[in-house]
Amino acid sequence: MPGRFLYFSEVLLRLMPEQDYAVRLEALAEALPLEVAATDAQGRVVVWNAALAVVAGPRSQALGRPLLEAVPWLLDDPNVDWGDTVGDVLLGGPARTFPRHPLGRRVVRATVAPMLGVRGVVLGAVLCFEDITRGTREEERRRLEARSAAVTALGAGIAHEIRNPLNALSLNLQLLRERLADPHASRDDLLRKADAMIAEAGRMESLIQNLLEVSRGGAPVCEGERIDDIIADAVSRMQPAARKLGVHIHAMPGSERVLPLERTRIERALQNLLENAIDAAGENGNVWSTSRDDPHSTVVVIEDDGPGIKPEDRARVFELFWTSKRGGTGLGLPLARRAIESHGGELEVLERPGGGTRVVVHLPIREGQDVREAGG
Repeated sequence: MPGRFLYFSEVLLRLMPEQDYAVRLEALAEALPLEVAATDAQGRVVVWNAALAVVAGPRSQALGRPLLEAVPWLLDDPNVDWGDTVGDVLLGGPARTFPRHPLGRRVVRATVAPMLGVRGVVLGAVLCFEDITRGTREEERRRLEARSAAVTALGAGIAHEIRNPLNALSLNLQLLRERLADPHASRDDLLRKADAMIAEAGRMESLIQNLLEVSRGGAPVCEGERIDDIIADAVSRMQPAARKLGVHIHAMPGSERVLPLERTRIERALQNLLENAIDAAGENGNVWSTSRDDPHSTVVVIEDDGPGIKPEDRARVFELFWTSKRGGTGLGLPLARRAIESHGGELEVLERPGGGTRVVVHLPIREGQDVREAGG
């Protein structure tokens, strides 16, 4: 909107006689839903529209005065030196725009720009304020509501996920107490109850660790790593779970690069992806892990031949605590994506040709990265 005012003021200058210019400019300023003041080449006010008069005083008291005398509260602005800004514009400097500028109790979009004559001579400066306080407060309210909803959802998810192992732990404690009171209870039975409680405590510890990963911020602390070495460690960790379900993991390493990575974050991400693939593949299923070096990135693909993800569910797989898997936490994929994106990468969840799910990880080669071939 301020740009339009400047454009039409220059059109007026070319079309109107000089003695009529200020009058027409005043009329133009009155037609705009902006607070507008314009000065001559010496910085004295020549235009002062009604919208500005509402917040800065009547026109009669502003005309002919230096701009900053007519708008004294600009001198108290801690964010901008308006004297230097207006002075620079009057000397031929470029226009300045402040998109979201706090001014007293208001938020404005402010523009200071030169008014140029036919030969590019600076005839004065124009100052425009657009009050965006209401929109800013509405935007802040929506942001707070979204944050509140996210916190509520997070709290509900945490309560739901912790309740299950707590209930199981409580039940096993009660059963253990009954067995201890029974003189005929076997030692093996007592050990099984103790092992069950340890397992439930481990579930809660794992959940807490995952939540800490979700809340963790900051850039990764990277060292030179081969992605195939990290994949091998993740596969080794998941092999017992795969054997228990009869799932066959087929690892096909193909990357020769040494990349700057934070090993712990990437390994945990890949472990989560493998765990999801193993659970999806099910008994006697298959999981494939492959890697390759593309010209601009190193790519890791993890696939399974399970039932796949329904198209309507694919858009929700990165929501915290959302899961279609019985006993799942809904944290694996969000955590994996967070880790990959912290390295500037991308994670995609796709349909696997022939059935199942394909997860593709791209770790880009960014400008300035220390990337080299293994052994180089």
